[in-house]
Amino acid sequence: MVSNVYAQHKADPSASERRNMVKFNILPLLGGKFAFEYERLLTNRIALGAGLSIRPEKGLPFASTVKGFVDEEELDNILDDFKSSNFSFTPEVRFYTSRRGPFRGFYVAPYAKFVSYKLAVPYQFDVDIEEQGNEVYSRSETIPLKGNLSSVTAGLSVGFNFKLKNNFHLDWRLFGPGYGTAKGDITGTMKLDADEQSELKDALADLKTNLEDMPLAVKIDYDVHGEGATITVKRSPWSSIRTGLGISYRF
Repeated sequence: MVSNVYAQHKADPSASERRNMVKFNILPLLGGKFAFEYERLLTNRIALGAGLSIRPEKGLPFASTVKGFVDEEELDNILDDFKSSNFSFTPEVRFYTSRRGPFRGFYVAPYAKFVSYKLAVPYQFDVDIEEQGNEVYSRSETIPLKGNLSSVTAGLSVGFNFKLKNNFHLDWRLFGPGYGTAKGDITGTMKLDADEQSELKDALADLKTNLEDMPLAVKIDYDVHGEGATITVKRSPWSSIRTGLGISYRF
């Protein structure tokens, strides 16, 4: 009987039941993003997790990287004025390698990331009117474009989970590159006369060519009419990079 009591004390049933962990990721705060995660042990070395993040309206992520691919002033101006907000959901499976216990040590984690973006960008185009080869007038117009974009990426994260004190842990995600695609629709509402429609069509045709000439081509279609324009992003390469430093609580 004494042996049974001692064994129960050593096993600490309450500890074995603490198979859940919630986390607040500190690192994304530097970019204005709020990120929360949850993790559930399946075995002592395998866990299933999910992350949610919210990003208020900011500039386009990785805009400088995209601008580095093409030396085109028109495209650079679009990327500079591009604003977006997003909401993401990221499920993952973690495989821990340490034998020191659950939620401890080095891990690898394949993941999928689903992101919904809301975006806005003012698009400027020139209206040049000529008669018999002579310029009558020239002006610039700006059409406000707004829309939604969704992306799906998949990748692999690596990191360490350290036990701090009691039920608190530090989750350090070192690096987690991912790659996938994005698509969506962007619309602009604006009264356009025949000349403005013609010039906007020419500008969007040039934009389409520039995007398709990029090393990682972006495929778009467009429609211009008297009430504005619609741009459909049919396929765009998309990347994700997961890093993090999370304060975790095990329960």
